Amino acid sequence: MPDQDDAEYEQTAENAMEPDAVEDELDTTEDTEHDSAAIWSRFGESSLPMLPKMIAVNRAATAGVDAGLPREFATALAHAAVDPSELRALLRRPTRVNIAGGVIEAIDLDLYVPGLVPLPTNNRTMEKRVYPAAGAEGYAGPLTGPRSDPDETTSLWIEGEGVSHVRDETERAREFILANNNLRESIAARGIAMPVNVVYFELRHRDGEPSMPLLGTADGSSRVTNAHQVLGLTDPQTHYHFPSNRHDYRRFIGSISEVDPDVLRPAARRRLIRQRNALITPARVFLRFTPTREGYDYARAVNAFVGMLHVDPPRPWSQTGKLEAMAEAVLDVLRGADVLDDPVHDYLAGLLTPGQAKTEGLPVERDEQAAFVLATLLREHHRELVERGIRDVTAKKSVSASRRTDVIAELALRPTRSIATMLDTNDPERQRAERMRASYLRCARLARYGMVPWKVSRRSPEKLLEAALEELRTVVEVPQAGPESWVNRVELAALAQYHLTAWGGLQREAMGSTDTDKRGPHQILEAMLRDEHGLRLLAQAVIDGRTGAHPRRVTEEGGFQRGTRDEYGAWHEDPAGHPMPIEDGWLRYEAYPTGTTLPRPVTPPNESPRMKATRLKNRLARLIEQIDLDIDELASVEEPHGGSLLDKEGWAKPSELLNHLMNVHSQIGYWARVAERRTSRPIG
Repeated sequence: MPDQDDAEYEQTAENAMEPDAVEDELDTTEDTEHDSAAIWSRFGESSLPMLPKMIAVNRAATAGVDAGLPREFATALAHAAVDPSELRALLRRPTRVNIAGGVIEAIDLDLYVPGLVPLPTNNRTMEKRVYPAAGAEGYAGPLTGPRSDPDETTSLWIEGEGVSHVRDETERAREFILANNNLRESIAARGIAMPVNVVYFELRHRDGEPSMPLLGTADGSSRVTNAHQVLGLTDPQTHYHFPSNRHDYRRFIGSISEVDPDVLRPAARRRLIRQRNALITPARVFLRFTPTREGYDYARAVNAFVGMLHVDPPRPWSQTGKLEAMAEAVLDVLRGADVLDDPVHDYLAGLLTPGQAKTEGLPVERDEQAAFVLATLLREHHRELVERGIRDVTAKKSVSASRRTDVIAELALRPTRSIATMLDTNDPERQRAERMRASYLRCARLARYGMVPWKVSRRSPEKLLEAALEELRTVVEVPQAGPESWVNRVELAALAQYHLTAWGGLQREAMGSTDTDKRGPHQILEAMLRDEHGLRLLAQAVIDGRTGAHPRRVTEEGGFQRGTRDEYGAWHEDPAGHPMPIEDGWLRYEAYPTGTTLPRPVTPPNESPRMKATRLKNRLARLIEQIDLDIDELASVEEPHGGSLLDKEGWAKPSELLNHLMNVHSQIGYWARVAERRTSRPIG
């Protein structure tokens, strides 16, 4: 069934499956017996379950209330249940599921897909959200939530400005999922095979419109979105009309479940079979959450549960989506621990407009905004809480330093990514925003961001440079000075890295076994902080970047370094020329060279077997970590029109490479077991 306008859909739902229905313009090929038998589906040619009678639905709703569910939850669940009598029995014996910070009571049963909605805050779509911090006109930002009460509860809530805001955000999420995770043909042919995880939530509106009681898929939003597409359902029906007009909801289901395919013409019959397959899904419904650990509520527990399914394999989100989900969990932990008040939490989350941020006394310059996130969340005394948030949504027992900084840096770029999302793919600003991500994340690994008690002071670049230069002179006189002697220089670095990475002045380290400089951009930053020339370059990067210009080189005295560009694009110094741009190659090989670089470490003289083993293990660890970083970046490569390039094209014939990786995994695993056996032997 094609999508209908709001005014048409009620009539269409009633007449969609009549015997004389118009043939589907998308596919007019005739069905054959062979075609029908060749494709497995949950129901195939057999009869669908009959639409339950209202008396059975009402009895199930009453049973839900008796089991302690809010009446709105019990009613929505009773109408969604394919078999209300089964629902009544399951409510008496729910399954207890251990989850992060508590226990969830759940039941497993079949539900009607029109009675479900994708959770409108689905983390899979996070990389394409537009946050208020971007300052974009006409965008209200993402919906708030999911949130919940702190104690035992059955309900979540999600809030928007009004109905139009909710519809805009749900449509953006729907378009993103259909473009990037298209399961339509699979669901039309076979149905939804694996259970979706369903929660009850209230969809609230700040403008006073009544709340909508909904069943949403905390996990399974892609499947339900694609099933809605097969059924021809759109946002106004699922989120607003069906929950408030159960007669039309039941009529829609009946138009699919109560029609005999054999009385239809071939194309209409084919369409009906596709819709029959998409009509019902197995589901696990979360009934109630009981916290068992301090600081955990239902919303945080659900986010942790979903993150465990998607942040790590087997069903990952995109790299940006994974880091965004971890960042959200980190902010929840910090707010739960009373480290962040509501304005600062919302500012870090990108939920304050520039005007609101200014009212709260918070930075509004894009570079300061990003630096504020780094200054707040990279502090060493927040490390335990940050790592707890990341572990909540991953299967990892520990969190690496690079994973921690990547999560925080991704959050710092949220406003920049938001504004880029709205621009054309060929817009230079969007291209800079996309290009800077990998380098910016690497720059955030500068160790001093976590060691030094710095903050965003909102001084002008000139004032900040003056303080940084004085700081440098003091350190030269007092070499044993502590971390406090770096506060101005580190702040300057945090502001400058935003512009240098955007314009390519700092780029991620080169890959491969060539003789090129292998230093990460954070190491170049560290070198720049140690001399006057570097500090002047950083300050100039901020000055130029804020005007939308490529950062320019300056000399140690502060004047512009001028030159001319040759026919090959290279710059050559010329006092009569133009100010030369700061380029990554210039910083690496001229301004801050390392000297001789080698593709691999030199074997030390008189190296013992133990020394050699240690050296090789360390080198392997670096290589494996680099492989992990490259895989992350490869996963984030996008096509010109959006979406992961590798998710669409795949990686042809990597069997030999995978064999090498499996051999390495097997050998290292064997050595790990040897070490475990050795350490477990009794002494003496």
